[in-house]
Amino acid sequence: MAAGHTLRAIVLSLAVHGIMALFLVLGTMNWQPFDHSPPPVQVRLVDSSPILDQRRAEEQARQEAEDQARRDAEQARRRAEEQARQEAEQVRRQAEQQARREAEAEAQRQRDIEARRQAQEQARREAEQAQRAEQAAREAELAEVRRQREAAEVRRREEEQRLAELAARREAEAQDRREAEEAERLRLSDQQAAADARRATLSEEYILTIQTLVRRNWTRPPTTQPGTACTVKVFQIPGGEIIAVEVVRPCNADAATQRSIIAAVNRVGELPYRGYERVFQREIEFLFRYDG
Repeated sequence: MAAGHTLRAIVLSLAVHGIMALFLVLGTMNWQPFDHSPPPVQVRLVDSSPILDQRRAEEQARQEAEDQARRDAEQARRRAEEQARQEAEQVRRQAEQQARREAEAEAQRQRDIEARRQAQEQARREAEQAQRAEQAAREAELAEVRRQREAAEVRRREEEQRLAELAARREAEAQDRREAEEAERLRLSDQQAAADARRATLSEEYILTIQTLVRRNWTRPPTTQPGTACTVKVFQIPGGEIIAVEVVRPCNADAATQRSIIAAVNRVGELPYRGYERVFQREIEFLFRYDG
């Protein structure tokens, strides 16, 4: 915008100086009218009629030449003035056109600025809407995660309650068995053999209970084949809490199935303890099988 104003000022300055120079040239010309006063008459008392006629003709010719020169000069002056006027008018029109172009350019620039501002505002609103939508989706996802966790917690508590009831029943059954075994020991002479037999039975029941719990918490991978059998070693502390688990040989399962077995044991969390104190071992091995 500043460059346009500077160009227009230069053009106007040059035009004004040109007009002033033209008028200066015209002012230096001699525009004084010709002196038409007749020359002094000299009378000679001689008979000279042919000479007077010749002088009159020369005077008339000179007068006509001066008149023509004056008219030519007047026409030249008028042409110069007209040309100067036209040039000044052309300069004025060019300046007006330049001003209009600059005004239109400025208006277009303002429109472009407004369009960019509106585009930026639209982009900002769209970004805010996208951010709100993303926040809503994230909150919905968190709510779903919380719901799933709460449902899992309810299922875990229900399973714990079921296992507690099962352990209580087994404890009662174990108590009944112990009483029966005590009575039986009184009747049997070989108390040690009977105790060993009972211990073997309790160990088998203990292993069977562990196998059932693990199988119930197991999610079969698609790659598991019927006939899969793996030996599982579990490390626990008194009370039945599992602290480590691993799959050992022999095992014919693939890696995905082995990982799923370990995950099933970890989901059990605690192995049965009450009622099985006599057969409790910190390291226990059992066979996991899948027959299809």
